[in-house]
Amino acid sequence: MVTAVTGDIGSGKSTVTAMLSRLLCCKSVDADKIALEAWTRPDVKRQAVSRWGSSILDAEGNIIKSEIARIIFADREEHSFCNRLIHPVVMNQIHALAVKPDIIAEIPLLPETGRPEWIGCAVYVTASFESRLKRCRESRGWDYDELKRREDLLSAKNFRMSICDYVIQNENSLSDLERQAVNFINSCHLS
Repeated sequence: MVTAVTGDIGSGKSTVTAMLSRLLCCKSVDADKIALEAWTRPDVKRQAVSRWGSSILDAEGNIIKSEIARIIFADREEHSFCNRLIHPVVMNQIHALAVKPDIIAEIPLLPETGRPEWIGCAVYVTASFESRLKRCRESRGWDYDELKRREDLLSAKNFRMSICDYVIQNENSLSDLERQAVNFINSCHLS
């Protein structure tokens, strides 16, 4: 079984994933990194070019990720197509890793892909919009409009939270975040 971490954009999913990995002495997997690697696959590249044209490729024939982002974060239908193209690749790769014990997987779009049976426990990391906007400004250079635009393409927050077993509120100190991570571990009997 895999323990999954999902949640709001800019809520601190990576911090919680790293914390759980350390507390449980286990490996962590990042779905976003797997998704970036998926764009190098010939089958994925072929389908993307078929959909969006060769302007998404650089001179060496590699996918230009900023061009993909420009397309998919401007149109719900294109975003959905991208999810259908990339998510199965990502989830299959995480599932293949699930044969190893104690895997923590950061899967930001878990609610959108659906929670498979091989995920034993899932935590949703959240924070106020103001806190998340501040983090996104500092780490990604996003403004209010960019965060809102990307968030509007996600499922409703209530639905996203409903597929999880536990919620961590990331508003305070790292010690408070760790206390909540320990409570999550205990509530899911992961230790």
